[in-house]
Amino acid sequence: MKLFGFPVIKYDECLMSWLVRSFSGIGESSILQYISSLADPDFDLENEKVLDFLSGLGVGGRVARDCFGARTAWLLPWEERTAYCFRCLQEDISSGSSPYWRKSWCYLHNPICVKHRELLEIADPISNELQKSWTVFIQKCSEKYGLVPDFEISWAHPNRFGKKLMLALRVQDFLTRAHKADYIRLRGHDVVVSGAAVLAVARLLFESFLFPRLRPPCGDGIATGGRAGFPRTAGIISIEQARQRGCSDSNVHSRMTALILIGCVFKLFPLERFKDVRDALELTADVYSGEAYDIGRHGMRLSSSNEYKLTIEFLDGLPAGLKGCLGEFISGLNNSAPDVILG
Repeated sequence: MKLFGFPVIKYDECLMSWLVRSFSGIGESSILQYISSLADPDFDLENEKVLDFLSGLGVGGRVARDCFGARTAWLLPWEERTAYCFRCLQEDISSGSSPYWRKSWCYLHNPICVKHRELLEIADPISNELQKSWTVFIQKCSEKYGLVPDFEISWAHPNRFGKKLMLALRVQDFLTRAHKADYIRLRGHDVVVSGAAVLAVARLLFESFLFPRLRPPCGDGIATGGRAGFPRTAGIISIEQARQRGCSDSNVHSRMTALILIGCVFKLFPLERFKDVRDALELTADVYSGEAYDIGRHGMRLSSSNEYKLTIEFLDGLPAGLKGCLGEFISGLNNSAPDVILG
């Protein structure tokens, strides 16, 4: 979309990214004054101040939501939106545009760039400032060459994750479809199920698989087992808080592992495909098989006996078709030892 005097709004562009690219027409002081009132600088499109501000630029409320609205509530917090695709930013520059931040990079279930089929990179260290698209691009160039190179230079990014990445991308695509559609077909099961029900189960799995390292005997979420010593436990006093912290973590490797485990639970690929990658996932022996039953019995971390009970009730109440697809996982959870699960 093109507004007179402002940059074209790019496909999948975050609101703050476009506003920053519009500095010359709006003025930096106006942007800074505006951002201070926002709960979420990228997606706070119900805020009256936001709508009034955009209306003054010629962007009506409906257009703003169509262009900048999030496609899911599974958003990483503003300070954790540091995962990006460098090749996308490079292509922005090569086309003669300013680099811009994609909405899809902000979603919990999207650690992979669909266009380039590569794992996103993490900007580290980076202060999450407004011009982070330029910041991470220049930082990456400086890291490689010690200066900002000629933009015609082509960087090669070999696929370092191979089969792992392809399995995770399959699950990422599955969850993206579930976010968009009211109903979704589960391949191999010949059953159509509610997209909302699929997402509810997937969110439960993400929360369990991604919680960060705690002191024994609580253990660690099975998707984060390879991150010993990573400092994300400050202030955490319960597994419940740890699960929430895990789902707000931009770490792309943990999210890739969680996607593959979710694929095992939903049986989105043959188990032989999982066996090709399991050695690289650094999983515990209890879930090393990749069997949905073993993941249900040994791979879950719940915060209390009451949550354990509510989880069982939730799974038992799923639509028959989906419950049938998840039967082995549910059976494993039913046969688990709560005292082990709860730490």
